[in-house]
Amino acid sequence: MTEDNHAGNVILLRTACITLLLGLVLAWCLVMTRGMKIPYMLNIFTSTDNLLSGHLDFLMMTMLLLGFYASRIRLPKFVIWPMALGSIGNPTAFVVLAISPKIHSLPYILFLYTTLSLTTFGFGMAAIKALRYSFK
Repeated sequence: MTEDNHAGNVILLRTACITLLLGLVLAWCLVMTRGMKIPYMLNIFTSTDNLLSGHLDFLMMTMLLLGFYASRIRLPKFVIWPMALGSIGNPTAFVVLAISPKIHSLPYILFLYTTLSLTTFGFGMAAIKALRYSFK
């Protein structure tokens, strides 16, 4: 039997890599919209404030995921998957608003509240698990 060097949390590492890459892509989008003011990019991202929020949220999620991964505290799958999905979903909600700031459709609202709930549950449970682990 092989030893698990990831404490069962490899999904957190993989998701952190994805969120970091997406954050880097959005950084370039910010350069092309806020910095260079390229008309084509400004037509795509009509709200650069939301674009910035999405960029920062992807980077924040990267740090949170890497922090829990580095702690090597074994987390159950029902905690890991909401963390992973929410870490991609929450910043994506900002990117959608960057493209279409006036969106108020039912599918978007359902997506928004679902991803907020997943993220809150996942990171909340991980924080409780880490806190309890710290008292051992």
